[in-house]
Amino acid sequence: MAIRLRTKKLLWAGALGASVTLVLAAVGGYLLYTKNQASELALAEQYRSELKVLNETVVQNEEGYALKEDVDRGQLITEDLLEKVTLSAAAKSEDGLELIEIKTIDYFSRTDLKANTVLVESMVYEEEALGNDIRETEYAFIDLPTKLKNEDYVDVRIQFPNGDDYILLSKKKVKDTAGLTLWMNMDEGEILSMSSAIVDAFIEEAKIYALPYVDGPMQVASEMTYPVKSNVLQLIKETPNIVNIAKLNLEKQNRTRLESGLNEMNSELRQKLRQGQAETEAQRQQDDKEREINALNQFDQPTENDLIGDPFKEGVDAK
Repeated sequence: MAIRLRTKKLLWAGALGASVTLVLAAVGGYLLYTKNQASELALAEQYRSELKVLNETVVQNEEGYALKEDVDRGQLITEDLLEKVTLSAAAKSEDGLELIEIKTIDYFSRTDLKANTVLVESMVYEEEALGNDIRETEYAFIDLPTKLKNEDYVDVRIQFPNGDDYILLSKKKVKDTAGLTLWMNMDEGEILSMSSAIVDAFIEEAKIYALPYVDGPMQVASEMTYPVKSNVLQLIKETPNIVNIAKLNLEKQNRTRLESGLNEMNSELRQKLRQGQAETEAQRQQDDKEREINALNQFDQPTENDLIGDPFKEGVDAK
C-alpha cells in the first residue's frame, strides 16, 4: 500500500513537472516568436526606407550648381565657389543657373547666401554689359544726395519749375564721386538724352538731380519717362556748342546752390554760436550772483559765540 502511494505521488510529481515544463516552453516559444516578428517588421521597414531613397535617387536626374561656402551680398560668384549637384525634377527651378552662364557672365550675389544653396537667377544680378558705345561720363551739375557712395544705384531725374518730374536715366551705378562731380557709364542713347536734358534744363530753368535706390541690387530699374524733345535736338544739331554752354551754366547754378546752402549753414552756425555764448554768459552771471548770495548768507549766520553768549557783552549790559 505504501509502495502504491509513493508511486502515485511520483506520477503526480512527474505530471506536474511535465506540465510546468510545457508551459515554460510555450511561453518561451511565444516570446521568441514575438521577438522574431518584431525583428522582421523592423527589417521590412528598413527595406522600405532604403527602397524609397533608391527611388528618389533614380528620379534625381536634373543638374544644378550649389555653393561650396557662404557668400556675402555683392560678392562675385566664381566657378570655384560652385559644385555640381543632382536634383529631382520637382526641386529643379526653371531659372537655375548653368555653368556656361557663370563662366561667361559676371554674377553678383543679391543677398547673403549660405553654403549648399542651389543658385537660381533671382539670387544674383549681373553687371551692366559693356557695349562698344559705353563711355565713362562725368557731370558736375547733377544735384547729388549727401549720403551717396560709390557702387550705389541712382535714377537721374529732371524737375521743371511747373512741377513736372521725369526719369532721365534709370538705375545707373555710381562709378565714383568727388564733391559735386559724378562718374557713370552711359551708352550713346543715354548720352544723347542727357544732352537734350541739359539744354532743356538750361532753357526752362529745370533742376537735374539724382535719387538713390534703397537696395539697388534687389530693386527693379525704373522706366525712363523723359521725352527727348525734337526742338531741343534740332537746336543741338544747329548749334552743337549749346550743350557745353548749358552744361557750364548748370554747373554754375549747382555750385551757387551749394554755396548758398553752405552760407545759410554758416549763418545758422554763427547764430547758434552767438546764442551759445549769450547763454554761457548769462549762466556765468547767474552763478556769480548765487555765489554772492551764498557768501552773504554765510556772513549773516550766527557764530558759535553768538549761540553761547558773549561774557564781556553780558557784563557791560549788567552795568
